[in-house]
This record gives sequence, structure tokens and C-alpha cells, in this order.
Amino acid sequence: MIERDVLDGDFVIIQHSDFEYLEYGKIVVVERLGEEEGMGAWTLKHLVLEHPGSSGRNEFGDALDFENPSIMLRGYNSQFRSWLLDPSPQYRVRGVFLRSLRPEDVRLVDSDMIRRLGTVAG
Repeated sequence: MIERDVLDGDFVIIQHSDFEYLEYGKIVVVERLGEEEGMGAWTLKHLVLEHPGSSGRNEFGDALDFENPSIMLRGYNSQFRSWLLDPSPQYRVRGVFLRSLRPEDVRLVDSDMIRRLGTVAG
């Protein structure tokens, strides 16, 4: 997502929630489930709402309904194809992208250290 100033190795901050609905046009964190546990993939995609064309049928000959548009997940990298979000559980939206941070701007700390700080402050 170089066009959005997100580089390989950057840390991303996301808003995680069980979404009742998503706002179109947002950049979302999507999990594509793999065949085996832990073999899936996570990616950032642009959520786009597409209404069917005037032909009334898709490439498989199925009738299209204007009231039920397709939800596309588009990457900003043109080398990767868009994903059609279907009702199957293959894709899960895990969060909404808020911002990215360069590795040199991030200091990782141990979770035990955070707990200790919390008990000292409390």
C-alpha cells in the first residue's frame, strides 16, 4: 500500500470490533482463512461497493440484483487482483485501518512490564 504510505515492515494500528456494518470506502484488515489452522493470510484492502452492470447477468450467467450490490476488496497494488467478498466464511473483516508507524518509531515492550507498571501506578 505504498500509495497510502504503508510500507513493508510498518506497524499498523487498527480498530478491531465485531462490526454490524462497514462503511464503504474504508481500508479494512481482512483475514482469508486457510485450509489448516494458522495457514490463512491477512491483508489491507479498500472496501468498495459495486452495482451490477446493465447486462443483468454476471460472467457465470447468474442473474444480478441491483438491490444487492457486490462488495469488492481492492488492493492498492495493481499486481494483486481484487477479491469479491462472498457470504462464505472464507474472508473475515477483522478491523478498520487507522494509521501506520515506521519500525524506527515503535518501541515494543514486554506485556509483563506493562502489568508491573499498572500495579505500581494503581
